[in-house]
Amino acid sequence: MSSTLLVLDSVSVKFDSSIILEDLSLTVAEHEFVCVIGTSGGGKTTMLRAIAGLVPVSSGAITLEGTRVTATSRRAAMVFQHFGLFPWKTVRANVVYALRVQNREVDHRRIDDLLHTLHLDGVADYYPAQLSGGMKQRVGFARALAVEPDLLLLDEPFSAVDAITRETLQNEVLRLWDSDKHMTAILVTHDIDEAILMADRIVVISGPPGHIALELPIELPRPRTSQEIRSHEDYPRIRGLLWNSLIQHDVRLPEPT
Repeated sequence: MSSTLLVLDSVSVKFDSSIILEDLSLTVAEHEFVCVIGTSGGGKTTMLRAIAGLVPVSSGAITLEGTRVTATSRRAAMVFQHFGLFPWKTVRANVVYALRVQNREVDHRRIDDLLHTLHLDGVADYYPAQLSGGMKQRVGFARALAVEPDLLLLDEPFSAVDAITRETLQNEVLRLWDSDKHMTAILVTHDIDEAILMADRIVVISGPPGHIALELPIELPRPRTSQEIRSHEDYPRIRGLLWNSLIQHDVRLPEPT
């Protein structure tokens, strides 16, 4: 049985007079893939940033393997929706920067392997302006994975790319996560189908203020593809439970097709 890696214990976050998260508790196991769904304003990204140590909690506590999170940690890495690459650095230099900023030794052979795995070896000396959106996001993943995080935090990293690139990146991230038995992942997404594809467990956050409305284990067999999950006999039930939870808690999403 996997050990506990992350604990959120009655966490609340306030900005001025606004309560963004309220009394939120969550436990995440080592090598678990958790997806968090909801719509804008519910507090999903705030929760992720608090876990990363980028946002202070107003009450409660977040602990990473027993150590309280009060600032950014070398053990966690975050991939953002909008790439966040340095335009004056090459692909390789952007990836290496993640190690430099933490004063870590740069293993160039490992960097080469990582670039190859993410299909970036052919553009290693390119600058971000020369890359497609999908390539830029691959660089974001490479930069996060370069530090070998125990906890990978993903803030809607597939939402800014086209549908084909999105599915390709989803599969690549699942493969990389599955190959590292010590890495835990938390993905924030608006997409119910993406959450079902990726997750061991889906957490529905309703708000504001953000609180957990539902936790649902996803017991579909791995490895998964979008086509396979949609044809699985349990898929309609899972999607229905998630949709009903969102509707009941006044989280408005487009009607399912």
